[in-house]
Amino acid sequence: MNTEPAPANPFSTPASARLEGRRSRALRLALLSVALVALGSLLWSARRRPAAPDPVVREFSVFDSYARITLWSSPERAEPALRECTAVLAELHRTLNRFDPSSELARLNAAAAGQAFACSPQLWDVLQAARQAYAQTAGAFDITVGPLMAVWGFHRKRDTLPTEAEIQAALACVGLARVAFDDTAHTVRFTVAGMSLDCGGLAKGYALDRVLAILARAHLEPALVDLGGNVGCSTQPPPGRPHFVIGVRNPFATETLLGRLPIVGRTVSTSGNYERRIIIQGKEIGHIIEPRTGHPVSGPAGVTAVTPRGVDSDVFSTAVYVAGKELAEALAEHVPGTGFVLVSGSPDAPELTRVGDLHRLEDTTAPPARRP
Repeated sequence: MNTEPAPANPFSTPASARLEGRRSRALRLALLSVALVALGSLLWSARRRPAAPDPVVREFSVFDSYARITLWSSPERAEPALRECTAVLAELHRTLNRFDPSSELARLNAAAAGQAFACSPQLWDVLQAARQAYAQTAGAFDITVGPLMAVWGFHRKRDTLPTEAEIQAALACVGLARVAFDDTAHTVRFTVAGMSLDCGGLAKGYALDRVLAILARAHLEPALVDLGGNVGCSTQPPPGRPHFVIGVRNPFATETLLGRLPIVGRTVSTSGNYERRIIIQGKEIGHIIEPRTGHPVSGPAGVTAVTPRGVDSDVFSTAVYVAGKELAEALAEHVPGTGFVLVSGSPDAPELTRVGDLHRLEDTTAPPARRP
């Protein structure tokens, strides 16, 4: 029997094709579902993600100056390190406060002319920093300047200017070369009666290094530390910024800035005679004394030092204020990562001179550039 196949229905689909279509639709639905889940997760995470925490700020007084530590961290992580920092700073103040008769430095000053004074590890470390500073600056920075500070009336008020004979008598008691250091026994002895040490020119810089070391060990970065104008910045900048910005104060108008320095991983210190001046017989006397001549300095209006170590920035700003641009150039050449901003001129026309390793200085005295 001859049979003919039934004619194909032009509207029908073979079984294999129908199966493939169902698989394709299922795949598209699956991909769409994954996309929706991923989108939902992102939206949920965005709602749940906490905002960047406000920085933890600790303000206090140290070395009779205002101090501030700023940490971009949680309070739980920051607090133990902050407690350690304030404890170390308090101990340093007790050690180096020459006006407190019970401090170790005051006891050294009282005893070292008669016999060798044995130093604690902390005081010895500070004195080694002072010895290095004296050598690096060819005597422009000298912690034996105490007798000169006294004769000019900074330790005790006087109504008349010192005579040249008084200055020369004080100078006979000045000079770190007149101090005998025993590097084995860690003792100090004065070879001239009437000498005294004054660590005020490096105490805050030394303390800044100690604080930055504590924060680094605790992995607390970013961090910004200001110890009475001695500023230290971590190598990691604040969230969302490429660097820290430190202002260069105008010595002629101290409430204003002459420039801004973008820095990371550096310390900054500024010296000038605009803060601690006294008036004797109608004459203004600046508190920075040239230890080699015995007279107040009349150099640049201000010096800002930028360098990796806090003790160096403290020392270098003072020494360059005393000795001038030539010393700034020598220090910038021999101490890596060091630069200076020297301010001169007049109140109406201040001038900035940049020396050494400063990546950029934004001069705020110049009018802003016009945008095209």
